[in-house]
Amino acid sequence: MGLKETVQISLFILSWVPIGFLVGATVFNVNSTYSYDFSIYNNDWNGLSNFRNAIEDSGHEVYSIQTSMSVISRYNGSAVLVIMGPVKDFSIDTVFTIFNHIMAGGRVLIADDFGTANSSFYWLNNYLAGVLGAQLPEGIHGFVSFTGGVLLDLDSYEVSPKLPVIRHFAAGSDNGAITAGVHEVYLNWASTLSPRCLLGAFGIAWTTRRAWCESNITDPNPYPDEGEWAGVLPVAGALSVPTDGPRDGRLVAVSDPSLFNNDMWDRGDNARFAMNIIDWLTNGDPDIPVVFCEHLLEVPVTSAEFFYGIYLSRALWMTTQPLLAPMYPMVTLVGIKKYLPDMKKPEVRSVSEVFLRRGQTYFSERLQYYRTEGNYARVVRMIYRKLRRDIRRTYMWSDFDVAKVWEIMHAKDPSLKQSDFFRTIERIEEISSKSGMKIRENELMNLFFFMRDISAKLVESRM
Repeated sequence: MGLKETVQISLFILSWVPIGFLVGATVFNVNSTYSYDFSIYNNDWNGLSNFRNAIEDSGHEVYSIQTSMSVISRYNGSAVLVIMGPVKDFSIDTVFTIFNHIMAGGRVLIADDFGTANSSFYWLNNYLAGVLGAQLPEGIHGFVSFTGGVLLDLDSYEVSPKLPVIRHFAAGSDNGAITAGVHEVYLNWASTLSPRCLLGAFGIAWTTRRAWCESNITDPNPYPDEGEWAGVLPVAGALSVPTDGPRDGRLVAVSDPSLFNNDMWDRGDNARFAMNIIDWLTNGDPDIPVVFCEHLLEVPVTSAEFFYGIYLSRALWMTTQPLLAPMYPMVTLVGIKKYLPDMKKPEVRSVSEVFLRRGQTYFSERLQYYRTEGNYARVVRMIYRKLRRDIRRTYMWSDFDVAKVWEIMHAKDPSLKQSDFFRTIERIEEISSKSGMKIRENELMNLFFFMRDISAKLVESRM
């Protein structure tokens, strides 16, 4: 088996892997378990199943993205995109998608800790700065960024300063809607928003004055060092982004995704705070779906979601890009065209079918018998003997002469190579002279069509 066949078989097998997962899970009644952090399908302490259930109870449809962020563009801005605890950087096309979603009037919730996605936000900040760059206050750089490190608050915490409790709230561009009825928000190893980003300047939840972001978390006696953020710091911010459409885009950033998980859900007013964010982002409209982006989480390579993400992400990305979507069907058509039958020519399925079309029933039956038995050498011998008889009868030769056959064939087909012609004839005569020789069916077909071509040019053209 050659390289081409190996690649084709490998691609065929791989293309059916997702279907195999689905069929196998259905047949054996296998229930998936979602143990990774911040998954809306994870029912353990580190999952977001309570958050998902609360959103669904409020009337919203909840979906997850396992493949490509570009899927959100299909909602044309009529959805809330939730990016929770990302561990992977956003690709450039992902940044484009978030930017276009916001500018279409879409809503986004980003909850990150330790500044994991800061490098990704750099690109988003550049694009959004082009929209409101002239309106940015002095000293403000970008729209959203996180300070990194772990937030410690000596004046407001539970058990440890690493578990701060936020009790200071302010109305931002949400006009106090997100913090309405919220008195305490419990955090767990959180970070903070940078006070120099626009969402930090429009912060709606703040630490006390004796707080800082500790970069050396293993230090037994932590203390604010030079270069570490300290003082009153924002942990959540909300911003409305003006667009050319009927509604503004909205963006909420929170510096601790843990406050949304099942372990922290019932602590203080965390649940109220989380649902206030959803209500503000959706304007209280239950018809607006909430879409969680889970392909940026730490999905195990052994999970079905990982395989589906690999297989479908590129296809979904191409079909959701305005410039590439019209090309996708053409690319698919070109890719499979070589495997489609040629409609201009009748397809020859077997040797015997050719002779059946000519009415030679007995000869065809013998060919079919030998092919069924796998005696392909006997088939070659029968066809070659018939070819010799037909040529001698047509040209009234007393003996069959290969050299004369070559001269006539070369006159009819000047492109025919002499060395190839005589080498093939020698192989046919070798097979015909050894009744016990074993040959493959593909060689039989090649030799058959070679002799069929000779018959068409030398015998049938004379009739």
